[in-house]
Amino acid sequence: MANYFEKKEAHRRELEKYYNEKPNLRLKYAAIASIAIAIILLLINAFGWVGTSTTVQLLLQGCAGLFAIIFVVLVTILVYRVNAAHLNNKHTPAKSLGW
Repeated sequence: MANYFEKKEAHRRELEKYYNEKPNLRLKYAAIASIAIAIILLLINAFGWVGTSTTVQLLLQGCAGLFAIIFVVLVTILVYRVNAAHLNNKHTPAKSLGW
């Protein structure tokens, strides 16, 4: 069982370098910003800081839902890009052999 956790940690470390590439960091920060906006909109709606108009409440909920969907799409793209880059580098033969 300890071997499983060691392999899992090694795999996480391998993927970490792909997550820290500049385009992937931009995606990560965009995803964090979109979910933060969604949470802020839901908090504004929950505490009633805007007003009691039904139209405004529905608009805030709709925008929060839209930002939540954007978050899911961005995270999906990020995970796909990282795993695809990892698999491409894993399956390409080493060119440093000099043959």
